[in-house]
Amino acid sequence: MKLLAFAVGALSTILIRPAFAQEDPSAAAQLRVLSFNILQGGGNASNVGFTPEEFGPSRLDEVAAVIQALDMDVVGVQEDSGSDALLEALGEPWTRAGNIYSRLPLKPLDPVGTVHLAQINFDGTSITIANAHWRPYPYTPYEIQKLMQMAHDAGDKFDLERDDLEQMMLAMYDKGPEPRGYAETVNALEPHLASGVPIVLTGDFNEPSHLDWTERSAEHGMDRWVDNPTGSPLRAKIRFAGSSWLARDGLVDAYRSVHRDEVAKPGITWTPAYPDGTKGRRDYGEQVLDRIDIVYVKKLRVMDASVVGENGEFSDVSLEDLGLGFAWPSDHRAVLAVLELK
Repeated sequence: MKLLAFAVGALSTILIRPAFAQEDPSAAAQLRVLSFNILQGGGNASNVGFTPEEFGPSRLDEVAAVIQALDMDVVGVQEDSGSDALLEALGEPWTRAGNIYSRLPLKPLDPVGTVHLAQINFDGTSITIANAHWRPYPYTPYEIQKLMQMAHDAGDKFDLERDDLEQMMLAMYDKGPEPRGYAETVNALEPHLASGVPIVLTGDFNEPSHLDWTERSAEHGMDRWVDNPTGSPLRAKIRFAGSSWLARDGLVDAYRSVHRDEVAKPGITWTPAYPDGTKGRRDYGEQVLDRIDIVYVKKLRVMDASVVGENGEFSDVSLEDLGLGFAWPSDHRAVLAVLELK
C-alpha cells in the first residue's frame, strides 16, 4: 500500500490509498525518498533538549515510525550511528548501505570521503543514491547575524546588499581544518553523472540555497532571524556556492522544483521551535531559520515534495497528518520527494 501525495492549495497533505483500491496498470511507479537528519544517531540527545523523559533511552522508535508512516522506499540519514540500530527499529524488509536505508534491494558502492553511495534497481532502471552531510561551520546565516548584531550594538546598520557580501561569505569557507564538502560531493557523483544514470542526492548541506536567497526574497521574504533586535530583516540575495555547483551539474532541487515561490514556501528545515533555556542550544529567538536539508535529483521527474516535521507552520506534512502522537524526534525537519522515471 502506497501513500500518495497531493498538492492542496499551498500545502501538501498525505492520503492513504484504501487497501481495496485497484492498482492502475497504466500508472507510473513512484519512488519515495526521504532526507532525514536524525540527530546524534537517534540516541539519547538530552545534551540538546531531547530527553529520556520525553523519548525514552533513544528516539529510534519515533524516527522509524515517521519513516514507516510516510511509506518511504529510500532514506538518506544524516548523523547516523553507523550501527544497525535504526535498521532493527525499521524491521523487514529494510536494508542499509552505510547511511543509506532502503526497503528495495541495495547494492553498496564505495564511499567517497563522507559521501555514501549505493544503487537500487527501480522499475527496471538502475538509480544511484548518494547521501552527504556537509561541514556545519562557518554557517553563513549565523555569520551575517553576527555582523548585523555588531553593527546594531555600535549604533550602525549592516548593509546586507553590499557587493562584496557574497565574496566575503565564500572566503569564510576556506577557514577551518577541512573543506566544506562541495568538491567531495561532486567527485563522488562525477562517474555517475558521466554514465548518465538517474541520480538521487540526499543531504544536510548546512548551507542555504541560492534558489532561496534570491533578489525577490531579499525584498519580500521572511526575516530569518526569529526575534531580530536590529530593526533590519535578515535576508539578502546570495548565490551560495554549494547549491550553485550542484545546479551546474544538472541536479534539480526537488522541493524548489515543486514549490517555485521561495517567498510563499520557504521550506524551512532548520530548526523546529524549542523552549528558551533548552540545554545546549541558543535561545530559539536567536535562531536563524533556513532550508538546508535537500533532495536533489537528475534524470527523474519530481511529482511532489514536502517538508515533514512537527505540527506547525513550516511543516507541509505534520505528525498529526501521519496520526503520530509523539514530539518531533530531531532538530531538523525531514524532506520527502516523490519521483518517477523520465
